[in-house]
Amino acid sequence: MNYKKIKKDNYTLHLINTDRFKEINVSINLTKKYNKEEAVYLKLLEKVLISNGTKKYRKLKEISRTLENLYRSDIGVRFTTFSTNMTFELKLNLINPKYTTKEMYTETFKLFKEVITSPYIKDNKFEEKNFELEKENLIKSIMNIKDISEVYGRIKFEEIFFKGTPYEDNNYKNIELFKQIENEKLYETYKKLFTDYKIDVFIIGCLEEKTLENLTDDLLKNFKQTINIDNVNIKIKNKETKETKEQTEATQSNLFLGLTIDNITEDEKNYTAVLYNTILGRMNNSVLFVKVREDNSLCYSIGSSFNRYTSSIVIDAGISKKNYEKSLELIKECLKLLEDKKEVEKNIENAKKTLDISYNDYYDNINKIVNYYYINEISYLPSIEERRKRINEITPEEISEFAKKIKIKNIFLLEGVQNEEN
Repeated sequence: MNYKKIKKDNYTLHLINTDRFKEINVSINLTKKYNKEEAVYLKLLEKVLISNGTKKYRKLKEISRTLENLYRSDIGVRFTTFSTNMTFELKLNLINPKYTTKEMYTETFKLFKEVITSPYIKDNKFEEKNFELEKENLIKSIMNIKDISEVYGRIKFEEIFFKGTPYEDNNYKNIELFKQIENEKLYETYKKLFTDYKIDVFIIGCLEEKTLENLTDDLLKNFKQTINIDNVNIKIKNKETKETKEQTEATQSNLFLGLTIDNITEDEKNYTAVLYNTILGRMNNSVLFVKVREDNSLCYSIGSSFNRYTSSIVIDAGISKKNYEKSLELIKECLKLLEDKKEVEKNIENAKKTLDISYNDYYDNINKIVNYYYINEISYLPSIEERRKRINEITPEEISEFAKKIKIKNIFLLEGVQNEEN
């Protein structure tokens, strides 16, 4: 795999040349500082941009038919938020032209450009019926979140644990902003894609590099890049442990614990925290899984996740409300256990093997490869092989000492009030 970075006046091109894939993936990542009001509009634009149709292809089915004729190429749009930033991603997937015809490059990029730069617009608005339909469907899908207890529980927990950061925002919380979206303002938001973002283009596959560079230059010739990416690290204030409960019309309850890490170093963030979290709750026989689920049958599911941008760990478990106190007690015991070097010694080699296997998947996963280079445009992330090497060197003493830095900041229970027997 060969990586090349080319800085242009109006964007940065990342060419990842590899023969591991028969397809070519093009990702245009438009990134800027997170803004709640604009994020709401971008979330709807994610739905509207392709379904709206273009000047040439007035209906979505015409675009779909053209993509089908181009050997089932695909165009997608995705909006995401992470840390202090938000990204609007425009994607093109096509079969490598060496398996079809040379014209594939030109024809797919022509369609990609049409969708991105020439949506059907009348009176400074997107197609009105499509706009209203997509807005209604989006609002319905957001409102339905409350019926999915594990999803609703997590967003309510994050409002508490990540208070004062972009992570406390969510679609459900901002539903009134979605209801107020106006078509004209959506078009104004769309036009900002051309002027207000840091622009990175990632192309991965077995590439004709110069051809793709020229096609990308043409595709983005009317875009202007703005560099305004802030520090992506967020500090969560570690106050006294706070316990919160909310009831919901469900049988299962969902328990969340938010853990902060005192004085975490860059080495710990990149390596130690990852291995610690794998031992705690990311592998099949993790300490949490064995102690709470296997040995005591107190939960339906349990696991943990580490967030490098906030230097925090979240434990989540699906439980019966009657098991809340006992489950919480055992989770706290698990956290204490990992301060013991002997307990870590029982689990560390299996955790290293788990991570080693997961790292092997990186080389066959287009999204993971692109995401690695994208993250490194914004903050430093060691390579897979650097991570593999350093993690294999970590000792039980390092993990047990790291465990002593862990503090519980928030405990949240979304309590299912319906009788499980019914």
